Amino acid sequence: MREYVVENEFVKAVRAAGGVAYKLTSQTTNGLPDRLVLFFPAKTVFVELKAPGKQLRPLQRKRRYQLMKLGFPVLCIDRFSQIKPAIAAIKEWTPGTPFPEGIGAEVPDLEIEQLPSEHKDMND
Repeated sequence: MREYVVENEFVKAVRAAGGVAYKLTSQTTNGLPDRLVLFFPAKTVFVELKAPGKQLRPLQRKRRYQLMKLGFPVLCIDRFSQIKPAIAAIKEWTPGTPFPEGIGAEVPDLEIEQLPSEHKDMND
């Protein structure tokens, strides 16, 4: 199954639940999640959609980390079975509180590289 099939089903389900899922595109920033999902009142969640079993690329994991550091939930969905639980979690979530864990596909942690010892002065 292709990514666009999962994405189309997700967008339809969000619309049916009363929200919107805007397609994100940027001419200057690569690696942003596919969709900006909005529900009333002021619930904002970023969602990356993948084909079943596919993982986020390193740059996508970096953007996910950056957005999460700013306080935005970022989900990865790669199966139809994850769509309804994700929408339910978004609708039940209160902005400003931690987003429930275990929603959507598991995303490996971002690997932080360390510079070799001869370049330690560049870590600042």
